[in-house]
Amino acid sequence: MNVMRSLLVVLTLMFLTTTLTSGIAAQSQPATPSVVYLPLVHAGAATPLFGFESNLGWLSNPTVRARAQELGATWVRINGVRWHVVQPEQNGGYNWAAIADFDRDLEAALAVGLIPTVVIRGSPSWAASDPNSLCSIVREEHLADYAAFLTALAARYRDRVIYWEMGNEPDVDPREINSESPFGCQGNLDDPYFGGERYGRMLHVASAALRRGNPSAQVVFGGLLLDAVKSTEPTPGHRHWFLEGALRAGIDNAVDVIAIHSHPGYANPAKDHDLQTGWMWDDLGGWIIGKTRFTRETTARYGLNKPIWINETTMPFGLAGGACAVPTADLFTTQASHIVRIMARAASHNVGMMAWYTLNGSGWCNSGLLDAQQQPRPAFIAYKHMIATTAPYRRVYAVNYGPDIEAYRFDQGPTVVDVLWRRSVGTSQVRGPQGTFTRATTLDGRTLTTQFTASEWVVDVGFAPIFIERRP
Repeated sequence: MNVMRSLLVVLTLMFLTTTLTSGIAAQSQPATPSVVYLPLVHAGAATPLFGFESNLGWLSNPTVRARAQELGATWVRINGVRWHVVQPEQNGGYNWAAIADFDRDLEAALAVGLIPTVVIRGSPSWAASDPNSLCSIVREEHLADYAAFLTALAARYRDRVIYWEMGNEPDVDPREINSESPFGCQGNLDDPYFGGERYGRMLHVASAALRRGNPSAQVVFGGLLLDAVKSTEPTPGHRHWFLEGALRAGIDNAVDVIAIHSHPGYANPAKDHDLQTGWMWDDLGGWIIGKTRFTRETTARYGLNKPIWINETTMPFGLAGGACAVPTADLFTTQASHIVRIMARAASHNVGMMAWYTLNGSGWCNSGLLDAQQQPRPAFIAYKHMIATTAPYRRVYAVNYGPDIEAYRFDQGPTVVDVLWRRSVGTSQVRGPQGTFTRATTLDGRTLTTQFTASEWVVDVGFAPIFIERRP
């Protein structure tokens, strides 16, 4: 319950701007860092946002489970519980044994101390608007059956699962995907709000049902694909109106968390793949910050103030013509830098949970933290080091090491960890007063060489993030 309270606390938006200190040095020698702004402040001890998803059936694999424990993350997203598997016949009762793979993964998650958040999806043919598709909305006359299932589900797992996510990327029309897709199914290309209002009405039914089964249940808005903003007025075929459609259905009390996704593809090792993508999100601060801002601005127009999660993010390789490509040598080291950058940015904008897709390898288009033999890739090593170095933290905010450096401070109380990198390829120096420095490390945890003068410490920083442990 402490986790829930820390996630649901009302958050205050604060912007503090400061000028750079008068002694800023040249590009190669930025000044001692100063706070630039504090986007959002956690109240009290923060629950670390670090999470991952593992494909169904993998987390209970002994090797993957051991890697999950080694990683040290806080959250795991499991996709998930399938209604059509549990209740294939309308009057046949609930066959819980049919989701034994989910039960095994859930027990593995709990055994290593992870907080599970579980996706509910799939419509049985007898309740689906399209009986030939598992990716189909529930017909109005069967919403009572759906509610009964959700109540039974929440009651069955009430001591193990609090967070229930209503679908995965619901802002996709079933006509865009295959009939057994693990995502989509709630969208409508012909509707100006892309089916969002219908989904919002379903959330009212679902949330009430889940809370009957477990009054402590937390309802997560299905993680949105939210691929691009393409129109300024509701227009058929533009999926970014799905969220607004749901908000028009008045979901204030029907949802506890809003979730979004982010999947920029790999291009080359000299790019910041969160910012330099060529998509419209670049102009809004990147995929992580831009999507978070868009979601907050949209919900704020309806008076909704809910925690935001990015519960699916990764860096796939290829996708040309719909097929994944053979990875290049640079892909895996680039993923290691990318995961640290986006986790730091998300933490500074008060994203409550962020899950890399996936832990198990080789992952979608080679984006797994583990390889095909379930051995650590560079991104796993970097993520593990970030978690071990920065968590637990009280709050996260941007700090200024000079114009060439992007940096975020993980405030741990008497000490801090600054996560920083050069904005472009090259090398710069960062420095601070003598006596404030503890150590500097690379993505893989190696100690960086540090220079010391009579009054300062000096560290080289490049395009790949580094960690500086110090006193403020």
